[in-house]
Amino acid sequence: MLKRALKMSFWIWYDYMGTWFVFNLCFICPIVFLSVCLLYFEGEYFSLLEIFLFLVMSAYFFLVSVFVSSFTVAILEHKEGLWEKFMFALRIALIKAVPVFFLFFLLFLFLWVNVWFYGGGSFSDFGWLQYILTGLFIWFGVFSFLALLWVIPSLSFKKMAFWRYIYWGYVLLLANPYFSFQVLFCYTILCLLNVFPLFFFFVGMVIPSIFLTCSYEILSRRYEGLQTSGDKLEDYQVFKDYEDEFLNRSWEHLIKPWKL
Repeated sequence: MLKRALKMSFWIWYDYMGTWFVFNLCFICPIVFLSVCLLYFEGEYFSLLEIFLFLVMSAYFFLVSVFVSSFTVAILEHKEGLWEKFMFALRIALIKAVPVFFLFFLLFLFLWVNVWFYGGGSFSDFGWLQYILTGLFIWFGVFSFLALLWVIPSLSFKKMAFWRYIYWGYVLLLANPYFSFQVLFCYTILCLLNVFPLFFFFVGMVIPSIFLTCSYEILSRRYEGLQTSGDKLEDYQVFKDYEDEFLNRSWEHLIKPWKL
């Protein structure tokens, strides 16, 4: 599944290369500005300002990820015209993503406070118990981040109450732990590649979210294939793949795009 998700991601980026490039340039400007502000105000006397700037940066990164994911969904659903795709993605990012972000923010704030309390010495009289509790909250934070990766594309694919998106993210994580960790690994690699300026300015902000969306699409096809074909696991591997234009291309199309 991972290989098909990567292939789909590449060709979706390839087909809309110019649009993604413009989006990426627009998206990275606030990130660069906020990063410069964080470096400029670095110091113990500006800790509250640093926390505020980090919160703004996190919210912005989440909304951009949802926007890119929604635009990718619009491509997969063959929505007509650039403007229709853009407005679809903008509505998802502004209307559905904002309350979900604040729910996750409260969740991660709760986890951070507990890790600080149990791991920072305030709970030291209980000995080994503090290490167990600290480890549990750290692992729950890791699993929550994994669930968040599934929530980003699900905002565009599914229509639910905003608090149920968090529940849905944990359901997908627990039902597909191996694939979820594969997605996390690739997503982390794509984010770390932003240390290279060429990657950062060309695809840095958009390609990780495109990959998340394609991973969700491949996973949803798996479940749809299993539902259609019963328990025959081999059937889901080709479910819809033969009719998918993004999965039926070869490297020849890179040098001969007129054959698409």
